[in-house]
Amino acid sequence: MKSGFWNARLLLQGTGALGLAALLLGFPARGQTREPLEGSPQYSCFEATRAGGGAVSETLAAQLCQGARSDAPAQCFRRVQAGGFLSDPQALQLCQYAMPSDDPASCFLKARTSSFLDESQLVQLCRPPIAEMLKMCPYGP
Repeated sequence: MKSGFWNARLLLQGTGALGLAALLLGFPARGQTREPLEGSPQYSCFEATRAGGGAVSETLAAQLCQGARSDAPAQCFRRVQAGGFLSDPQALQLCQYAMPSDDPASCFLKARTSSFLDESQLVQLCRPPIAEMLKMCPYGP
């Protein structure tokens, strides 16, 4: 316990009030920020979403890539947005949690041309299976 106190005291001497706030909130102190890990699937998805063109906000990109295991959600989102068929919230609902093995964009685009279902029904039909399972969680994803 004593060494933790001295470590905190040394941290505070060099950084002042910002260091104290960082220590209390669990953030790294100034000068100690950590870059996202190279190869982090969520971060690569986030970057792919933002780099894909269009006016995708950082907030939307972050929501889309939450829990991503690849950049498949970003690819899905770009494909359905290129056609202009879905609003951002619908595209988010369709593409969030997408994996390379379940291609919700292809499902949506094929079903759109061969059925009379409306977009919201097609989104429900084609969204990744994990999205449906997460709806059953009482506290959300």
